[in-house]
Amino acid sequence: MMNQQQRQSGVSLISLLIGLLIASIVVVAMMTVYQTSVRTMVKSAESARLQSESLSTLLTSHLSLQGAGYGMPIDDLLDNPDMAIDFSAAQFNGSGRLVTGGPGIALVWRYGVDTNNDFEVDNFRCEGLYVSADVGVVQLVSNSSCSTARRVSWPSIPWLQVPLATPSQLTNLDGEDAEINNFFVNLEDRDPPCSPFGMSDNASVQGVLGRRAVEVGYQRLVNGSPQTVSSTTCLVNLVPEGVL
Repeated sequence: MMNQQQRQSGVSLISLLIGLLIASIVVVAMMTVYQTSVRTMVKSAESARLQSESLSTLLTSHLSLQGAGYGMPIDDLLDNPDMAIDFSAAQFNGSGRLVTGGPGIALVWRYGVDTNNDFEVDNFRCEGLYVSADVGVVQLVSNSSCSTARRVSWPSIPWLQVPLATPSQLTNLDGEDAEINNFFVNLEDRDPPCSPFGMSDNASVQGVLGRRAVEVGYQRLVNGSPQTVSSTTCLVNLVPEGVL
């Protein structure tokens, strides 16, 4: 009886290698999808963080600026406006004092406070903003009495520096740095007059419309293009429309 030829059964080496190749392709594809998803999520979270910090910076400066000139007599505001607010190129010297001249810009304003809780302004203090390429946007706070906001008085004021937006906060995950030289603060005259947020610009009530405004902000790169982040505050306490 002749032996019958036996057919090969089971898994051949070639089949095993093909299966392994297909499995490897699937794993690589899944890892690529996962990596892309994680990168997108991280970028979204970073963008949300930058947006949140931007809004916080602008809100802080906006709330402080609204008090500029509060409680000062109208005659002083008309005759000596720089006693209420002043603007100049500036820098901090080696002693930590704010002096005029230099690569930065400072805006200082004066406002009235009620220290006796009798609903009457009995003292004045100064606050300010300082912007420069190396520090970003800094809020200037002082608890000392302030007789004038004029720049000649700045070195005598003991300032507490509160960082609001630093250059490191404006760097995204791709390593794109902000246009650091574009930190800015501007004091502007307004004609027609400006109005506070939420108020009609057609209002005629004294104190609602203002003739001066401050814009503060900076630029950062978004997908390679500069994006301006800024906020404008109408200073209604500085000679409001309707006084003259």
